[in-house]
Amino acid sequence: MRKLLGHPLPQAFALLFVVLAVFFALQAVLATALQIGPENFTPVLGLLLGLAGVVAALITIPLARRMERQSLAGLGFPAKNAVRHLLSGFAVGAGVQAAVFGIMAVAGWYTVSAVTVDIGSLVTMTLLALYVAFWEEWAFRGVMLRLPEKAIGSWWALVLSAVVFGLIHAPNANATALTLVGVTVAGVLVLGGGFLLTRSLWLPIGIHTGWNLFENSVFGAGSTGAGANSETPLLRGHVNGPQLWTGGPGDPESGLVLILVATVVGAVLLFLAARAGHIRAPRGKAALATV
Repeated sequence: MRKLLGHPLPQAFALLFVVLAVFFALQAVLATALQIGPENFTPVLGLLLGLAGVVAALITIPLARRMERQSLAGLGFPAKNAVRHLLSGFAVGAGVQAAVFGIMAVAGWYTVSAVTVDIGSLVTMTLLALYVAFWEEWAFRGVMLRLPEKAIGSWWALVLSAVVFGLIHAPNANATALTLVGVTVAGVLVLGGGFLLTRSLWLPIGIHTGWNLFENSVFGAGSTGAGANSETPLLRGHVNGPQLWTGGPGDPESGLVLILVATVVGAVLLFLAARAGHIRAPRGKAALATV
């Protein structure tokens, strides 16, 4: 068993299992103790449930350090440029959503009926978006991308991490087959590209936070991901257009507009990562290259 866990792929799946097991167990305990259900769910209760993911990450990060004998920087949490990468990522995630809703607005598919500034709601939803981004980026980029790429290379690790990321989102409310395509594209190109470009989780954490916050709590169009509940979005947005392009109300991630914008942004990030020499070859090819 010890020899098996010395290989990056078993390490990745073992750590992911622990993260998800702790997350779902804590959520179940909280939901039972606080009697949380669809009929009484609020952003504040969502914030408490989101903490389950943070706790799951904080439990497994030391476990990964011991298993891999790595520093925090080696796991994807370098102190250098952390704030800059986090804020830059937030701007990228917000920019993706601004481009998506801007295109839909120009096409007449997105309209706003009201503007409401509720600082308390925005703060709550920002924290929730950050909680979700932190634990999901640790699980799917810090674990399921960073570790497998040591054995199978960056490209195959990107595919593996994105497929797992997409499947985990399959049970989400409003999710469709095209939603999974959109989530997978985001995981492969945008979030994965952000990690490979910087070799840091701070950039994808920022992207993920800005993405969810602006989609749901700024533009008010809803999301299929965690944190898709906002009592008072900044903009009371309405999506009314071809479902193939817009994804329909509450599910913009299944629309071709978002998928195409994410593809362009992600391709740029991966291009920059490749130009910086951050794409790793599979272990066997890397060994052959040194002979």
